[in-house]
Amino acid sequence: MVRLSEQLIGEMVDAIVEEVGPRRIYLFGSRARGDQKAESDVDLLIVEDETFGPERTRWSELKRIRKALRPFRVPKDILVYSQDEFEKWEDSLNHIVAHAVKEGKLLYERS
Repeated sequence: MVRLSEQLIGEMVDAIVEEVGPRRIYLFGSRARGDQKAESDVDLLIVEDETFGPERTRWSELKRIRKALRPFRVPKDILVYSQDEFEKWEDSLNHIVAHAVKEGKLLYERS
């Protein structure tokens, strides 16, 4: 297994930005808290501008992102939400989006 460094996570972020041009990327979970183990995955929440529908599905976006991250041989858990969904859930008490925002680290935000 590859040892994760901030540089490697930065390279993963760069690959995502190049592939899908997201609005934001958050790192959350054990790696954001700093209590990860060697086998811990990388939990990423990606926020995109466009909504999902029949022609642009969440699954197709996840496939694009996973393909861009294929060279990084680390376990990953990737969530992707539209900006509308993000805004709906970011202040919720029990939603993963709110958890990622409150306890995670913002790795990228498009200016």
